[in-house]
Amino acid sequence: MKKIDRRSVLIGLGTAAGVAVLPKTSLSAEPQASAPAIGRNLPDVVVVGAGAFGAWTSLCLREKGATVTLLDSYGAGNARQASGDETRQIRSAYADREIYTRWANEAFDIWHHRQDEFKRRIIFANGVLSPDEPVAQFEAEKRLFTKLNIPFEVLSPDECKKRWPQGGFEGDERAFYEPKAGIVKARESLIAATEVFTQKGGTYKIGMATPGDSAGGKLTSLKLADGTTMSSGLTIFACGPWLPTVLPDVLTNFIRLARSEVFYVGSPPGDLSYHWERFPNIWHGGGGYALSDVDYGYKVAPNGPGSLSIDPDRDERIVSPIMWEMARRFVAHRTPGLVNQPIVASRVCNLENSNNEHFIIDTHPSYSNVWIAGGGSGHAFKMGPKIGAYLSDRVLGIADPAEEKSLFALSAHKAFGSPRGPA
Repeated sequence: MKKIDRRSVLIGLGTAAGVAVLPKTSLSAEPQASAPAIGRNLPDVVVVGAGAFGAWTSLCLREKGATVTLLDSYGAGNARQASGDETRQIRSAYADREIYTRWANEAFDIWHHRQDEFKRRIIFANGVLSPDEPVAQFEAEKRLFTKLNIPFEVLSPDECKKRWPQGGFEGDERAFYEPKAGIVKARESLIAATEVFTQKGGTYKIGMATPGDSAGGKLTSLKLADGTTMSSGLTIFACGPWLPTVLPDVLTNFIRLARSEVFYVGSPPGDLSYHWERFPNIWHGGGGYALSDVDYGYKVAPNGPGSLSIDPDRDERIVSPIMWEMARRFVAHRTPGLVNQPIVASRVCNLENSNNEHFIIDTHPSYSNVWIAGGGSGHAFKMGPKIGAYLSDRVLGIADPAEEKSLFALSAHKAFGSPRGPA
C-alpha cells in the first residue's frame, strides 16, 4: 500500500487543511421546492414512525408525488425516539463498510441542501477526530477515503495538540481526522422535516398503527391505538424500537434494544474552547465519544459496563451515577478544561440494532404492499436524508440497486442468538 504522509492528506479535493468543500450532489438528491402534481397512479401511503427512516421517507415520497400520511405515537422529535436527543454526529468512517462511507458522505451534502430549504441551521461542520482506531479499521478507512475522494488527515498527537491545544491527546499514537464531518441537530431536524412535509401537502397525525385486515397477500387496513381503523394502499413500518412489538411475527429477536446514556457538560461563562467552531468531535476516544458544543453543552456518550436493554414506552429516562463517573473520566482525558464543570442536561436514548448492524429495508414476507424499515444500529440518523431518497425510490419502483437490496434484505439478517449473519 502506498504510504500516506500523516500531514498531507486532503485527498483529491484541493482543500486547505481542515476545510471541507461541499460539492453539489446530483439533482435527484436535492430537495424539491414543492410537491409535484400527482400524475401517476400511485397508491396512498401510510408511514408509521416519524424518525430517521419515516420522516425523511415521507418527505421524499411526497416530493415524488405520492399521497402520504405520517403517523407517530408521540410526535416527531419526541424523547422516546431512537432518533431523538439534541445532537447527533455525522461522519463517513465505517472501517471497510464502503456502502455506509458512501452514504454518509452523500448525506453530508444533502443535509446542507435541506438546511438551505428549511431555512434553519441544522448541520455544523466541525470535523471528527478518531484517535487510535484499531489498525485494520484505520487502514480500511484510509483506503476507502482515498478511493471515494473524501478528505482526511492522519495526525500525530503533537499535531493534534498544536491544532487543538485545549484537547487531551496523551498516550495516542495517531488520529484519523475527517474535516467533512460534524454535528446535526437531531430533534430539530426531524421536526423541520415533518413541518416541510405538511407544507408540501402531506398529512401528519399523532397515532400508532398495527396491521389490520388482509386479503390476497396484501394488507387492506391498519388498526389504530384508539380503536379505529384506516385503509392504506401501501404501508411502511418505520417505527424503530417498536418494530418487534408492531410486527412480532417477523421481527421478534431481529432487533435488539439497548440503553445509551449521554451527558451535556457546561463550559465556564464565555468560554468557547469546546464549541463547534474551535474543537472537533472525538470518536473512538477511549471510553466513549463526544460531540462539541453547539448550543446545549459538550455532549459525552461514555462506554458502559455492558449493554442494558430498554423498554421504549415504560422505562424511566434517568441517568445512572456509574455512567456519569465514566463520562467524567472521558472528560478528564479528552477535554481537561471541562473538569469540575456541571452537567447541564442528560438523556437516556434507545439504540435499535440488527445482528449484523446493517439496516433492515425489505417488503413484509406476507404482505406485498407492506415495507419494513429499521435496524438503524447507531448509524441511521446521519444518513436519514439519503435513506429517505433511497427508500422512496424503491417503494415507487424508480430504482432498486442490487447491492443495497441484498445487504438490507430481511433474509440477510438473523435473529439474535442464531449464528451470525452476513457481515
